Amino acid sequence: MKSKAGTDTEFFRTEKIPKILLQIAPPVMLAQLIQAMYNIVDSFFVGKYSESALTALSVIYPLQLIIIALAVGTGVGVNTYMARLYAQKMPGQAEETAGTGTLLALGTWFIFAIFSIFCMRPYVLTSANTPEAIESAVIYGQIVCIGSIGAFLEGNWTKVHQSRGNMHRPMVAQTVGALTNIVLDPILIFGLGPVPELGVRGAAWATVIGQVASAVLLFVFHLRLNREFDRGIRQLKPETAVIRDIYTIGLPAIIAQALMSV
Repeated sequence: MKSKAGTDTEFFRTEKIPKILLQIAPPVMLAQLIQAMYNIVDSFFVGKYSESALTALSVIYPLQLIIIALAVGTGVGVNTYMARLYAQKMPGQAEETAGTGTLLALGTWFIFAIFSIFCMRPYVLTSANTPEAIESAVIYGQIVCIGSIGAFLEGNWTKVHQSRGNMHRPMVAQTVGALTNIVLDPILIFGLGPVPELGVRGAAWATVIGQVASAVLLFVFHLRLNREFDRGIRQLKPETAVIRDIYTIGLPAIIAQALMSV
């Protein structure tokens, strides 16, 4: 048998439900706790830098919640649909769904990034009223929104791993991303060593780099430990029926999380 929270379905068929939950729930809980540290760490260091920069983070935080809602909600649809296909003993179609999910992640990111370019300043003007705070918020918002490709891919690939019952790889990837963000924040914000002082730009870049680090690590896990995914990832073609089923499941999750932003 493979690792208890790995991809061996025998564990899920034979073990008692409480034991299964004790194996798969703690990594997810820890990963969510680590994810919450992103904005806490950003706020701490940015608050030390300037008040206007901290205002910028507060103004952009609802947009970051929307990014999470779109990324995780789509991932939930991919996860549930893939798990259903695995249960129906259709692993090939499940892996092809992973490719469709990746295409959806890229498409959602592109639409959101383009929208943010043209609408960032009008949005910021609804919440900030000093020139310095407005400029800081626009800078921070455009970097984290345009650079959110890591968040969208990470949200999808995390759920692909979880659809196979593996909760530990996403936890490791999210931990690496959070630690990358924590380490880079003071370096990029205050300009330590040879790195120039970037201020609010540094906080934004630290967040983006941390998200990309998580996504890259998950992709490496896929290629090295989940070889079937290689077949799915090569078939990046939109399947209308699959997309419909993914969003039938994922849209409620997207709306529920996006409402927190509203």
